[in-house]
Amino acid sequence: MLMSKHVLGLDLGVGSIGWCLIALDAQGDPAEILGMGIRVVPLNNATDAADFSVGKAFTANQERTARRTMRRGFARYQLRRYRLRRELEKVGMLPDAALIQLPLLELWELRERAAAAGRRLTLPELGRVLCHINQKRGYRHVKSDAAAIVGDEGEKKKDSNSAYLAGIRANDEKLQDEHKTVGQYFAEQLRQSQSESPTGGISYRIKDQIFSRQRYIDEYDQIMAAQRVHYPDILTDAFIRMLRDEVIFMQRPLKSCKHLVSLCEFEKQERVMRVQQDDGKGGRQLVERKVKFGPKVAPKSSPLFQLCRIYEAVNNIRLTRPDGSPRDITPEERAKIVAHLQSSASLSFAALKKLLKEKALIADQLTSKSGLKGNSTRVALASALQPYPQYHHLLDMELETRMMTVQLTDEETGEVTEREVAVVTDSYVRKPLYRLWHILYSIEEREAMRRALITQLGMKEEDLDGGLLDQLYRLDFVKPGYGNKSAKFICKLLPQLQQGLGYSEACAAVGYRHSNSPTSEEITERTLLEKIPLLQRNELRQPLVEKILNQMINLVNALKAEYGVDEVRVELARELKMSREERERMAEGNRRREKENKAIAEKIRECGLFPTKSRIRKYMLWEEAGEKCLYCGQILTLSQCLNGDDMEVEHIIPKSVLYDDSYGNKTCACRRCNKEKGNRTALEYIRAKGWEAEYMERINGLLDKKAISYSKHQRLRWLKEDIPSDFLERQLRLTQYISRQAMAILQQGIRRVSASEGGVTARLRSLWGYDDILHTLNLDRYDSMGETERVSREGETTEKLRIKDWSKRKDHRHHAIDALVVASTRQGYIQRLNRVSSESEREAMSEEIEVQKATKTDKLSLLERWLTQRPHLSVRAVSDKVAEILISYRPGKRVVTRGRNIYLRHGKKCVQSGLLVPRGPLSKETVYGQITINGEPQIVCKYDLHSLKAKDVDYVVDLALRKRLKELLAQHGGKEKEAFAGDVYMDEAGTQGPIRSVRCFTNLLLSKMRPAKYNERREAIGFVATQNNHHVAIYRTPQGKLEESVVTFWDIVDRARYGIPLVIRHPREVMGQVLDHEGIPESVLRMLPSSDWIYVESIQRNEMVLVGLSDEEIQQAFEARDYRKLSDYLYRVQKIATGNYMVRYHLETDTDTGNRSGRIPKLYQLSLTSYEEKNVRKVRVDLLGRISLL
Repeated sequence: MLMSKHVLGLDLGVGSIGWCLIALDAQGDPAEILGMGIRVVPLNNATDAADFSVGKAFTANQERTARRTMRRGFARYQLRRYRLRRELEKVGMLPDAALIQLPLLELWELRERAAAAGRRLTLPELGRVLCHINQKRGYRHVKSDAAAIVGDEGEKKKDSNSAYLAGIRANDEKLQDEHKTVGQYFAEQLRQSQSESPTGGISYRIKDQIFSRQRYIDEYDQIMAAQRVHYPDILTDAFIRMLRDEVIFMQRPLKSCKHLVSLCEFEKQERVMRVQQDDGKGGRQLVERKVKFGPKVAPKSSPLFQLCRIYEAVNNIRLTRPDGSPRDITPEERAKIVAHLQSSASLSFAALKKLLKEKALIADQLTSKSGLKGNSTRVALASALQPYPQYHHLLDMELETRMMTVQLTDEETGEVTEREVAVVTDSYVRKPLYRLWHILYSIEEREAMRRALITQLGMKEEDLDGGLLDQLYRLDFVKPGYGNKSAKFICKLLPQLQQGLGYSEACAAVGYRHSNSPTSEEITERTLLEKIPLLQRNELRQPLVEKILNQMINLVNALKAEYGVDEVRVELARELKMSREERERMAEGNRRREKENKAIAEKIRECGLFPTKSRIRKYMLWEEAGEKCLYCGQILTLSQCLNGDDMEVEHIIPKSVLYDDSYGNKTCACRRCNKEKGNRTALEYIRAKGWEAEYMERINGLLDKKAISYSKHQRLRWLKEDIPSDFLERQLRLTQYISRQAMAILQQGIRRVSASEGGVTARLRSLWGYDDILHTLNLDRYDSMGETERVSREGETTEKLRIKDWSKRKDHRHHAIDALVVASTRQGYIQRLNRVSSESEREAMSEEIEVQKATKTDKLSLLERWLTQRPHLSVRAVSDKVAEILISYRPGKRVVTRGRNIYLRHGKKCVQSGLLVPRGPLSKETVYGQITINGEPQIVCKYDLHSLKAKDVDYVVDLALRKRLKELLAQHGGKEKEAFAGDVYMDEAGTQGPIRSVRCFTNLLLSKMRPAKYNERREAIGFVATQNNHHVAIYRTPQGKLEESVVTFWDIVDRARYGIPLVIRHPREVMGQVLDHEGIPESVLRMLPSSDWIYVESIQRNEMVLVGLSDEEIQQAFEARDYRKLSDYLYRVQKIATGNYMVRYHLETDTDTGNRSGRIPKLYQLSLTSYEEKNVRKVRVDLLGRISLL
């Protein structure tokens, strides 16, 4: 008996994976669903998926990293302070307590005197000045800040960072103009502030005034020069240099990030090697791993990359004349365009037409809208060198070539041939332009750059010091990032591009397949791995994507072991295939369209009609076409548009010819034109009517006004023979890095891997009748919760019961249905969609379609009728399988991992191994203080006044301040933003203040806080609130009463540190062990359960529980494997707190508070009492959706 072929469909989303494994019959048609399900990958933060989808760069984890960086900065300052005090103590310069507590003005005046020649300070006074400088060292900018610091007239930046840097620049210039040190400047400002105050107070705020690091170094040097004449034996050159460079202004070098640069996809190689990696216990071990190596991708600012990009863009220009005929570019014209782009920042479409001496041309959207980008590197350097003709030769980079033999493989026959091709030699690195770029790109320090320009390029010191160095130093060639090709590959590719070949043809000419698609022979002969290996950490440098792809690998490996998988068909969510910038642009476009749709909906309501999606779409097309029929030019009124009397939504290329139901293939037409056009393209119909001149003028005018997109304009000019044969295949082409990686990962263990596209999946799902499955399955449940309504559709008189605001995205199972459609979509369907414009294909489809009675399919196109009759599983069979799906959640992350800490001590590398590294935040970021009120400890916190809410004023600790804030609120009608805006003073005269922050009571219990900061006597002075609860353990007392033990993440890490079980199932044994163990703090012991309690169960976030079934019902359901019944009572633990456990129905995608009524509530709020009443039982749903009791 022949084994059936097993095909796996995958629908990869941002936070979940839908899967469906089907068995095919002998004809290759779907015969049976072997399994289907959803694997949900909970993200670290609730907003991570949404942030990822909209391209947000600053995630919650990054915010934690930023705060950690601040804490590290403070720790390094403390270490610097310790080292400074130690060195000062050695020479008798350590200041005493009186000097440490000097008033603000006196301290700055001491610093002012220290820099004045002839003013002698005592050694302790000088030490106090040095300690003060050590506190605040100024902003040390990097090279990328130079444009904002120096000032860039050509590009005015408006972001906050640029404004901050510009402010530093202005402060520095003011200091230099007045010939003052930082100390002298601030002392003068403070004295002036004091003299202007009626009460003698100081309101000047030094913290807001930032100077660059160099100004502080200059002040240090001036102070030492003034004081060393008084203490020559102590203030030696070596001592002054040591304090400056190794203590006060010491800055550790940044770690290199070169290891994060990607390998060139065309030149990289793989080899199995033995490498060291962490063993998970803090040590290292040798393991065999497949290691990738090869040249790194080139920087985008590299002159070589810039030249390659220009040739790619020029060779990709597609021009047409108004009559639709192509306008080819000659080699001479190509050379002119390249020369222009080499010396200009861009080439607009108007300039291109002028260069080609032809005005009436039409170009693709990229060329016509944004123009062609020039050689930004060469242009920037030319601008800087323009006043210095003696250095213009540095803009030259003549390329030399040599011949190289490459092997070419015929994709059809597999025959390998050899060919001689030209390649660029590596002599380009010695050319002036490349050498100049490389110096500016690779050198960070200004003085080092100056030396390199003089010694390597022969620039004169007077030219550099006269302003040229400023111009060159501000050029940031690092910011553009890296390209997608290495310099080695560009050297092979560039000569082919210079001959006029397109990118794909140029790749093929040097022996590379740009599509990276394996041949049929390669597919058959490829060696498969038994298990696909997981991605290494940071392999893709996108943690969220790595998490999804690793879960995909685990899922495929499990299905392969359980059933065997012969083929995988995969569809990736758009967000996973996009870069951050593309996701950001998509989100911005979605927001813009949503705003436009709301405005259109309001206009439709004004006409007395309900704004359905179809009416909004018709209005947009009507407005886009200039409120007329795009074909004949007949004026159409708004009433005709919305009521459908004389206007139709028209497919420019009929769906029977091109399967494209997108907005770009639609326009508005009067009913007569729509009927007469039939199955012809728009241009075919126009030519038949003799309207071509007026029609071309009309659509060209709409393109010029940007009323229609280039792609729509292109379709409006297509004849059947103009339609690309691979139109749909272009949409499926996996050009994005993540998409290629996903396919490459699967190909390691699966023989055949192919991709599907969301638009095809959605249409097939609708044609096969799968769209309403989830609505039908959920209808009874939502009706019991009162979330249904009776509605009638357009053209129908009877009302049907529908779920309010229904969307398939409310149910996780929509991913599994999509995966089923993906698995059932044969590549032959895609090929037919590509060839649907062929007459022979349409005839073949007509022959294959079964003759049926008149049904609703009569409204469908020939292609849609053909697709409807393709073999697929029945709606009933799919519905039955979907009803049995149990959602599987990825388990929570580990509490701690073992790590190492490598540091230098006395010049030697020291390694601390076996360190515990928590896998999450231990506490909230806020640090609280403690004060005593009436003998009782109270937890307080300092808040910025401008962020204070009106309701929080009653919690202000200072009674006088509380009264003043209430007065301000009363004056501004209770509006805190107005009351606390600007500077706030304790008195009306503005002499007491300004007030920047306030201390407030928090009502937090000291017993719930954890000490995080100590004074010199090791007394706790700073406290933090624990971040989240790890789990709740339920115990039964000897009296039979249930008790809970809520364990925070902080507590669980403490348990791991002292070797205590994370979940204590045997309290008596654990208590005996910890009492024998010395050194366990009282705070840890206090959180342990009583030794006479008996463990019942523990639950934590994202674990699964059955709620509301008796033990007998549970047993019967498990014995019968009645997954449909178990699904009705399966819930996910969403949140746990003391006495409150929130569990949500496992199918729900919405995590907001929902309906708690009905037959199957969306969520339960459980307490210890209801936990027992509802007979809550913890279960496990594995990767493949199989359930088991725990």
